[in-house]
Amino acid sequence: MNKISKKQFFEGAFWKIIETVAAKGVSFIVSLVLARILTPGDYGIIAITTIFTSLSDTLIDGGFSTTLIRKKDVDKLDFSCVFLSSFSIAVVLYALMFLGAPLIAVYYKEPLLKDVLRVIGLTLFLQAFSSTRNAAVHREMRFKLLFYCNMIASGISGIAGIVAAEVGLGVWALVIQQLSQQAIATILLLVKLHWKFEWKFDIKRFKEIFKFSIGVMGGSLLSYAGSNIYNLVIGKKYSVTDLGYSDKGGQLPMQVSLYTFSAMSSVLLPTLSSYQDERELFKRIMQKVTSMTAFIVFPLMFGMAVTANEIIVLLLTEKWLPSVKIMQYSCLYYMATPFLLINVQIFYALGHGFLRVKTEIIRLSLLISGLLIFAFGLHCTISQLALVNAVIAVIMSWVTFWEVRKITAYKFGEVVKDISKPCLCSFIMAGLVDSLNRTLLKGRVDNTLIRLLICVSIGIVVYTVLSICCRSEGYLEMKKMLESRRRKKYE
Repeated sequence: MNKISKKQFFEGAFWKIIETVAAKGVSFIVSLVLARILTPGDYGIIAITTIFTSLSDTLIDGGFSTTLIRKKDVDKLDFSCVFLSSFSIAVVLYALMFLGAPLIAVYYKEPLLKDVLRVIGLTLFLQAFSSTRNAAVHREMRFKLLFYCNMIASGISGIAGIVAAEVGLGVWALVIQQLSQQAIATILLLVKLHWKFEWKFDIKRFKEIFKFSIGVMGGSLLSYAGSNIYNLVIGKKYSVTDLGYSDKGGQLPMQVSLYTFSAMSSVLLPTLSSYQDERELFKRIMQKVTSMTAFIVFPLMFGMAVTANEIIVLLLTEKWLPSVKIMQYSCLYYMATPFLLINVQIFYALGHGFLRVKTEIIRLSLLISGLLIFAFGLHCTISQLALVNAVIAVIMSWVTFWEVRKITAYKFGEVVKDISKPCLCSFIMAGLVDSLNRTLLKGRVDNTLIRLLICVSIGIVVYTVLSICCRSEGYLEMKKMLESRRRKKYE
């Protein structure tokens, strides 16, 4: 594998950011429009189907795409072996989903689930096609291509979903949107890459790939279990409407946090993998990514938490107000999650895929214990369960940092140093914004949009000033990047 230069890293990150802001932003806007038309129950049904499609996607990928990205030398035979394996798994899983759909519908007492699962399950075949092609794109850092494909797919599928919702198709509007988005993105990617199917399979080569991918898949399956057991419990113990509130309350912070982080994550694995034998450079990249992630994610999550009421009313209308508390606790969850994901990329880059298995076992144990105690023992509300889930995420981010310390030179104290300043600055900023919103603005500014814009403006100014004064590592790194780009512009 060729070394990925600093220029390639930032260029890849740039196009991934553009893709996130544009393509994902379109999907985000579409979801807001749909939320105004559809009911919490519609989203609850989709949340249940996601449990099964997410598991299937994990099994179809099988850790193969991560292996293809990390592997030093890859050829057409590697991609062919992976594709044939993924497609075979997709066929088996869709058959199981098709046959099991009636039983799932009976279990959740939602007859509509049978047909929804059978239709939305068609995305499994698309996943088999897109998985290997996405690996090629990430390996070659061709994020510009990914941007165009996803942008077009998001726009067309969004229009289709909104039209379907307006004519009264209900939950089927969400099915149409999801299915068409993945279909269009996959077809465009295959066409642009000039992909030609090759019926070649080598058992020896597959074993080489599988040796590393099994650890990745094990970690992914445990991660899936940890992420979806939560929805399984809510979907069974609480109502579909409660599940809809939970899903939508967590969706907004997830969109902002993970889509922001995805730009860094997408370029991180191939970059770290190219420097896996140069540990000092490896460490420096880790530190920069950690500090920059903290600098960006912390103020976003703190800010969203203190303005959750205004955001919900403005974007989703008052019928979604029960989601406010869930959204606030989800901000804490998605404040910690990016660091957990960074550390997972480090595990993979250094060939320690089973470390993720270890950490996910710990996470799953904590989550199951928490659900048994708080959902079934103390009969907590869905918002209180969201807080339990968030606390577990914070604990797990530090558990993964502890494991990273064992395999790299990145010490625990250095981690604290890299993230403490952005955390403190964000906390002060959020406290000030919340105080102003509750006292000065309350009763004086009735317009929700204007009140939110005032809060956001004050928050940006305060956080920027605090970051400059304390010389936050993330701020200094961001300043260097901007100055470097400015110099290149005038050269």
